Amino acid sequence: MKILALIIGALFIPLSLAGCAVGEKSGGEVEIFEIDNTEEVFGKPDEGGVTVRRHYMILNPPEGLAELKEAAERYGRDHPIEAEVKVVEGKNRFFHMYFYRESDDLPRDWQPDEGYLSTDRLEHHKNDLIASIKWSDVDPQKEYRSYRKTEKGKIVEEVHFVGDWLVE
Repeated sequence: MKILALIIGALFIPLSLAGCAVGEKSGGEVEIFEIDNTEEVFGKPDEGGVTVRRHYMILNPPEGLAELKEAAERYGRDHPIEAEVKVVEGKNRFFHMYFYRESDDLPRDWQPDEGYLSTDRLEHHKNDLIASIKWSDVDPQKEYRSYRKTEKGKIVEEVHFVGDWLVE
């Protein structure tokens, strides 16, 4: 009987400690990082501009939509992309930053898959899009959108800011 108790204890303690570590990692500070292999830069030589799209993962996103906007805004300010994209004189640049929540369909280590029989691209994960920032050289006023969504991706609440102004 003692041996059985020791075996159960030896299995239970490491599993419960692993569970605590997972719990600690899922709660806590907001963490944002760029999703590898998802940057899009496009524009034709005869067009008037170049569009840049970058995609980011937000771990532990804030509950409040204004706080979510502030987290995305702070990240954009701390990681400016304007200086990284050079353009031919006379052309404009259009910037889009998209922020996604972590989910079963979009885990933190997700990568695009362009397989022969199956594809998995970010456009398949719009249900997990929870914030965006858009601006251009023509109109440097940034437009922010934050969303609260159900697990299935239905928008429950949305806020739209232009600069610091809330748009109804």
